[in-house]
Amino acid sequence: MHRKGFTLIELLVVIAIIAILAAILFPVFAQARESARQTQCTNNQKQIALAVLQYVQDYDETFPMSAYIGADAQGNARLVAVYDVLAPYIKNTDIFVCPSYRPGIDWPQRVANAPGLSAFPALATFRYVGYIPNLGLFGENFCPRVQKRTPVTKMAALEAPVSTIMLFDGYLKDRAPLEFYNFLAMARHKEGVVINFADGHAKWYRWNGIKNIAPNTQFPTPATAYNGQPTRVGAGGFYYNWRELPNEGLLTTEAQLQAVSSTPSGPNGPYNTCTACRARVSPTPKTSAANFC
Repeated sequence: MHRKGFTLIELLVVIAIIAILAAILFPVFAQARESARQTQCTNNQKQIALAVLQYVQDYDETFPMSAYIGADAQGNARLVAVYDVLAPYIKNTDIFVCPSYRPGIDWPQRVANAPGLSAFPALATFRYVGYIPNLGLFGENFCPRVQKRTPVTKMAALEAPVSTIMLFDGYLKDRAPLEFYNFLAMARHKEGVVINFADGHAKWYRWNGIKNIAPNTQFPTPATAYNGQPTRVGAGGFYYNWRELPNEGLLTTEAQLQAVSSTPSGPNGPYNTCTACRARVSPTPKTSAANFC
């Protein structure tokens, strides 16, 4: 009994059918994987938002500073980032890593090696961090020698926590001098970004729906966004200080974004004066805080 084998034409037809099915199904599988990553990213940001709110509750309704000069166990000056401050509330540092963050494509968030700059404890510990804080909300004091800093913010100062941005998908431009760090948003989830807000919720936004913002660039910042004080680099600086306008949303309606009002701190505030900032470094740091900038 003779068995008829496959002819070449039949084999080519089968291969063509498999190729067509693969072309149809592979993008579907890729979209499903990205949807799962987007869901995980949203959950990460919700947990981070809850950690921030726990911190606010523990510290007199005050948001944490995004970064300030502290000290390590040896007394060396170190830049303490918000990721360090929130770590006790989260425990699992993987939450700070966006599942779609690709260091080979995005600028890798590594420890800066600018002259005189010590290692970032948070970025060194977590290696890659996929979420960037709203510096207009959290405040910053990267450089004690710079007189114009963004103060910490009280929860009571927020007119609308539900629309006030806390953290968002982004990355730091790699190995730039500290004074000129760029805090950039990154549309890594289906052409969109996940943003969490001061009421604890997180949401995905299509990138091209955010007005006047090109992909992979920073939100524009007015020159007087911080209690009437100019930003260090003037209009178009690298700070994020934005929220949704009421009844407009962040996308499709081309909503403009409105600055958050920070709470002015007194001259002896814990973060906002050079003297107080250096006083936080105890014992006397072996590496001067002035070397950070």
